[in-house]
Amino acid sequence: MVELNIIITIFSLCFLSFFDIIIFNEEILLTLCFLSFLFYCFNTLSDSVSSSFESQAAKFEQDLLFSFNVSKVSLLNDFDTHSKLQSFIGQFTILLLSLSAFLAKALLFVEQAPLFTFYLTCLSKVNELALVNGSFVKSFQKACVVKLLYSLILKKSTNDVKTYIAGSTSIKSFNILTELKNLSI
Repeated sequence: MVELNIIITIFSLCFLSFFDIIIFNEEILLTLCFLSFLFYCFNTLSDSVSSSFESQAAKFEQDLLFSFNVSKVSLLNDFDTHSKLQSFIGQFTILLLSLSAFLAKALLFVEQAPLFTFYLTCLSKVNELALVNGSFVKSFQKACVVKLLYSLILKKSTNDVKTYIAGSTSIKSFNILTELKNLSI
């Protein structure tokens, strides 16, 4: 096909020059020389030039991929380092927060421990007072009963004690009345 194009081009140039459509002067001859040089370079040097361009493109691609791999490995190492550092910082933060919460609770306990012991002491003293009050109330009731009730009974019956003793058949009732009399005194 290239040969057919060449033949058609030569024939058209001859035809145009025969009818004086194209006049060969310096500029036309220089243009024809340049186009023939390009045609010659394209036909003979195209394989070597294309292989040279391909080898340069392959070398450029290799250099680009190598620099990309180096930067990728560097970024991955930086990411791993940063991730480990963040993990360590996160764990340290959790540990620090736990320690601060423990210290806050311990400080609160230390502040409230005297209050708690004071509360327990007060509670035990209130219980003691309640027990003393209960025993005091019982002894007071007993004393009231002894002083008031038995004295009334004994006043009425002191005159009748001798008659009761004479009339009683049981010694036990006599002992009870004597104890009552002793209590009232």
